[in-house]
Amino acid sequence: MVERVIVGAWKTNCYIFSSTKKECIIIDPGGDEAEIASRVDVLNMVPVGIALTHGHVDHVAALARLRENYGRRGYPLPVAINPADRKFLGTGGMETHRESLEVLGLDEMSFFGVDPAELPRADVRLHEGDRVFDMDLLVIETPGHTPGGVCFYAEKEGILFSGDTLFFDGVGRTDLPGGSEKKLKESIQKKIAVLPPETRVFPGHGPFTTVEREKRGNAFFRVPPAPPRPEPAAPVARKAPAAKKTARAAAPSAGRKAAAAKRPSRPARPVRTAGRRKGKKVTAVKKGSARGRVPAKKAPRQATRSMKAPGKGRKPAR
Repeated sequence: MVERVIVGAWKTNCYIFSSTKKECIIIDPGGDEAEIASRVDVLNMVPVGIALTHGHVDHVAALARLRENYGRRGYPLPVAINPADRKFLGTGGMETHRESLEVLGLDEMSFFGVDPAELPRADVRLHEGDRVFDMDLLVIETPGHTPGGVCFYAEKEGILFSGDTLFFDGVGRTDLPGGSEKKLKESIQKKIAVLPPETRVFPGHGPFTTVEREKRGNAFFRVPPAPPRPEPAAPVARKAPAAKKTARAAAPSAGRKAAAAKRPSRPARPVRTAGRRKGKKVTAVKKGSARGRVPAKKAPRQATRSMKAPGKGRKPAR
């Protein structure tokens, strides 16, 4: 069961939630404590605690008086908040609110009245995955609007109380002390966008919405595309070592022939053979040398008669 009561100067959505027949919790009492208590009575419910999505003044302004009112009726109401937003409650809480309101040019009187009561301290610390006052309601930490901002998720009913993290076609502001736009985007994209699209969203201000509707129209749900990777530089063409060896091995003979052509030829050395022809030595000459031609044989000398005078040199006849 979800009941909404619009309260305070900034029209904050205060919710009465119950997952049982009799007990309920009050979420974000931002003002008009009498009206909140009257609505609980009409529903015939008994409140068991007050849960805060964050600590801003427009979500806690009725906290002290509402708690005091139910305390007189015998219903002590513990207050639950994320530890990162504890500074908005207890001792020093009013001073923290003054600092935030000064940024906006406002004062605390428009929220707490002329004689504001001291804000109670936190009784319960809410962390990721905790159940809220034993109800069917889980805590989802969503920092960004404030350091300790949370959402409450009822999986069975398909309900999300988003506080000021997410609105209909919008998000909470991040220009107040402790706000961070980067963290708010991360919270929405990593924690809320992953919920079932049919999940009904009950925000801290404005009308209801769904996760599916915000995915289509809310810019904070869009994950920016990753920057393109630089193209790798083209590798420099290098000859393979094997190609060099092949090129050198392919032309050894040509290189040697060219080198041999440049060198002057040397005369072939005569080679003696063991054979003899007609009592003369035969010399073999290497083919292709400068002296490679074999000289022609001279014609044999013909025997001639002696040119001496006849009778000379003859032995006397006996």
